[in-house]
Amino acid sequence: MILMNKDKQEKRVYIIDSTAIMHFFPNDKIVNEDSYLIIPDILRSEIKSFQAKAVLEVMDADKRLVYTSPSEHSLMTVKEKAKSSGDISSLSKTDIHVVATALDFPGSYVISDDNAVQNLCSFLGIKVETFSFKIKTRRTYFWKCIGCSNTFKEKIELCPECGNKLKRFYKKKKIKS
Repeated sequence: MILMNKDKQEKRVYIIDSTAIMHFFPNDKIVNEDSYLIIPDILRSEIKSFQAKAVLEVMDADKRLVYTSPSEHSLMTVKEKAKSSGDISSLSKTDIHVVATALDFPGSYVISDDNAVQNLCSFLGIKVETFSFKIKTRRTYFWKCIGCSNTFKEKIELCPECGNKLKRFYKKKKIKS
């Protein structure tokens, strides 16, 4: 989401994932006077280390940090898309809230190094900024039985047909930069 301040300058909106805080964010080239930082409320409970809490305090003192909760509609949309992409089993509740919050702020950027978060964002058309690793392909995950080769969209422990274990596979598609 791009907001305009009273001087008619564009302000970028960044949705912060826990990986951003754990990597000692903020980064001066991303976060400056022309940006807002949004953190889902649920993320506060995930921050445990002294260093990460200190980073969060510095960000909070900057007065551009906003805590919010995503809408129910966005949460449902993210969960449905995560099921169809196969990412649902790799996402935490906090990850889902981060992506859903980005849906509530159209045009915003998610800051995350998490592969599943990045993959889901690519399906939803959400821009992503990273620190060290950015995915190059969008993956759709599925599970295949090692016995009878039946495939499933969602993770289950044992094949209902033959009782064998399932293995995770994916189809990939190049992400346009």
